[in-house]
Amino acid sequence: MSPISGLFFLLPLTLSLSLSLSLSLSLTAAIATNQTNATTLISKACSRSPHTDFCLSLLNSDPNSKTADLKGLAFIALKAASKNATATSATIKELLNDTSDAGPTVDDGLRSCDQVYGDVVDQIEDSIDSMVSGAYNDVGTWMKAAIADIETCENSLQGQKGDALEVSQKNRILRQMCNTALGIVHVLADN
Repeated sequence: MSPISGLFFLLPLTLSLSLSLSLSLSLTAAIATNQTNATTLISKACSRSPHTDFCLSLLNSDPNSKTADLKGLAFIALKAASKNATATSATIKELLNDTSDAGPTVDDGLRSCDQVYGDVVDQIEDSIDSMVSGAYNDVGTWMKAAIADIETCENSLQGQKGDALEVSQKNRILRQMCNTALGIVHVLADN
């Protein structure tokens, strides 16, 4: 092989490797930039949440948050709250149907929770509907009503043990979810 033919062989190979390396580095930089932008947006979304760490954890646990805008992040938080409220309502119904005797005070508290959790689920769904139409004030109204109903349930369980403690723990988590969604909606409304 002559030196010139070797040069013609090596030149395309070198160019091809250089181009592949350049594209790979550009793609890596673009991915890193998108991850940084997502992290920055999630931090901004959680800036008005009373439970910032909880908000960050909630949003970062959903893979859709990496590509979502502020409105998308609000939907993620609202849908998580909706799913949790529905599950908590089902738990309360199961506890009421349990044949073990939790005592009249706990049963009364669970019945009160059962009544208000139907409203909580509906109010969170109404918040999602309001979010779709961009009625952020209505989202706030519905979420505040849901939080108040969660408090009503919690107050009816005050000082109780057993099944009441399980529902109380679920109330605390749902209240944090609702406050997280409400905080994100406030950030969204300010933009």
